Amino acid sequence: MKDSFNREINYLRISVTDRCNFRCQYCLPSEGVALLPREQILSYEEILEVARAAVEVGINKFRITGGEPLVRPGVVGFLERLINLTGVKRVSLTTNGYLLGEYAEELSRLNLGSINIGLNTLQEARFKQITGVSNNRLVLKGIKKLVEYGFERVKINTVLLKNVNEDEILDFARLTGKYPVSVRFIEFMPCGKWSENMDKVLMGDEIISVIEKGLGRLNPESGVPGDGPARYFKLPDAQGTLGFIMPVTNPFCNRCNRLRLTSDGLIKSCLLSTERVNIKPWVSDPSVNSGAEPAEAHQKLVEMLKNIITKKPYAHEGCRDIQMSKIGG
Repeated sequence: MKDSFNREINYLRISVTDRCNFRCQYCLPSEGVALLPREQILSYEEILEVARAAVEVGINKFRITGGEPLVRPGVVGFLERLINLTGVKRVSLTTNGYLLGEYAEELSRLNLGSINIGLNTLQEARFKQITGVSNNRLVLKGIKKLVEYGFERVKINTVLLKNVNEDEILDFARLTGKYPVSVRFIEFMPCGKWSENMDKVLMGDEIISVIEKGLGRLNPESGVPGDGPARYFKLPDAQGTLGFIMPVTNPFCNRCNRLRLTSDGLIKSCLLSTERVNIKPWVSDPSVNSGAEPAEAHQKLVEMLKNIITKKPYAHEGCRDIQMSKIGG
């Protein structure tokens, strides 16, 4: 289904939990955040009902996120059910990778579109400084296990910040020489206080310049799975690819094709928008919560999604003062 700006909206990012085993400094405020009561979190069956309605309005690509999705029990079984849902074209997973080693074999057997691992440093001391936990080797071990099990769509997402981890650009780029993975450098979005945090942003073109000076010319690469905003390149003789996502210097709102579902049942049509629609009453025992029978509730959910798509804003310029941890999905 197309929105009012003629964009095809075919992608839903689903947060299955607000829990996370990291405490990343760029995501969480120093005082932390209050976790939702577990009864407010959508059940897997409720999420699947949303997915069924989403398919009816033309959404056929899904990404599972958190918090950290692998901390939620039963997530692999849920992924399998979502993959096998009629009308679903692709399901992908985003994880911080800390538990990836435990799940790598099971996940590699699923027909996932990709597994994206957030990893912002290869240095142990810095890893603890950024995430609040120790042992970055667990993340690297999980990535290697995926490769060993033959999973071919591993993507490492790296957010670079000035004076934090910019000295690791070449180390991350070199991973594509050793492994058939895609390393994607993502510009930091200075949410919260946009103008005050701009000095932390390392521009995508700066990153490209560092790589080409240090490792050689980047050649444009096509055919990398996915339909997101990344531009892909390849170093000479590399096994993997390098991607660049530039939401600050090269915004892609005009190509945005997604909605977001938070773990407690709120649909958002824009990453940084404060507007959201509560769909939980129509999936959580609708006969009790909304007074409707299941078939009626399902149709209501379909109509709500259509309305959300129709009203999707063109861009997010006026809604940037949001904590990353509050975005969900």
